[in-house]
Amino acid sequence: MSLMRRIYFFANFGDWNKLPFGGGEVGNRRTLDLFKKGGFEVVPIPKYLRVENHSFINLLKLIIRVVSNILSYTIILAFGRRKDSIVHIAGFYGPMIYFEYIIISIAKLFRYKVVYEMRGGGAEYYFNQGSKSYRRVFALALCKSDAIFSQGRENIPLIHMINKDIKIIYYPNYVTKDFYPQSYPDKPKNKIGLIYFGRISQSKHTDFVIDTFVQLHAQFNNTYLEIVGDCEDIGFMDKLKAKIKNCGYADFVSMYPACDHIKMKNHLRDKMFYLFPTTETREGHSNALTEAMSWGLIPIATQQGFNRSVIGDDKLIVQSLDVDSFVSCIASAIKSGAADSLSQEMYNRVLNNYTEDIVYKRIIGEYNNLFRMFFPKSL
Repeated sequence: MSLMRRIYFFANFGDWNKLPFGGGEVGNRRTLDLFKKGGFEVVPIPKYLRVENHSFINLLKLIIRVVSNILSYTIILAFGRRKDSIVHIAGFYGPMIYFEYIIISIAKLFRYKVVYEMRGGGAEYYFNQGSKSYRRVFALALCKSDAIFSQGRENIPLIHMINKDIKIIYYPNYVTKDFYPQSYPDKPKNKIGLIYFGRISQSKHTDFVIDTFVQLHAQFNNTYLEIVGDCEDIGFMDKLKAKIKNCGYADFVSMYPACDHIKMKNHLRDKMFYLFPTTETREGHSNALTEAMSWGLIPIATQQGFNRSVIGDDKLIVQSLDVDSFVSCIASAIKSGAADSLSQEMYNRVLNNYTEDIVYKRIIGEYNNLFRMFFPKSL
């Protein structure tokens, strides 16, 4: 009797008793569901939980969690099954590369096949700006792995520069089938709806979204703005509220806390533009970006992370982070009458590339190929 194909999945799943925090935890939970749906036997190995801050007590707590995590991971693999088994490690490189190199090395020590998944963006930035030690360890991590999953196409040249022979599998984020509309959602003609949703922070430049709205409203008085999300920086949130109050168009701006997918649909249904002025170093394939596109929103974004390859239209990528560039891009789409076709283009791009069904079929097919490649005698 043939063995069931097994995946030891080491990843940051977060606290299962809480909603996932950030795109990494969301993505890892989705990957876990895909593996199970694909018929694999999955052994989840949760990464240690983060601490709220780096106070002395919390640093001690973090050290204990890291050591305990390595020990439990080692014990699971030491007594695990090697045949028809792959260790899949969801990594974030950057400062985490040293920890992830240890995790990869332990799996290889026990003679497992290893898939290293590069989640998030910033790989090239960290490699170019990092120390000689960082570049060496990052390269060793890629060379020890048997295959690489990459969340963005932008990572591929760097990976091939380090290891030209390794198999790379493109694994983008996707929109779940219960979220996006099955047909293109018609947009209202009597207003211009702008929205920002996601984590509210200075690196996401949510204040910049408000400044862009103000200039647009001066040109088009039927422009409205919604901001949906939570902010851990109370001081920054207070600044945003003050900016809205004093902008002169406060009646046209609404702010809401982060919400579930059912409520989020109602926020996106009547909007036309999604503003995404991020300069977040770790920006990768934003879930919010493709979720917005799936409802026919036109993203106006920086070239940070994987925005360019996900959007697939350079007209919607601003070259510099300034209000005039964002305003010009949106105003041009409105005045030229191109907004409707751009909206349809974004909706179709998600349907053709980033739906749950499309990504599921591709990834499960690629994983079955990996098992055939790694364990040919098991066929």
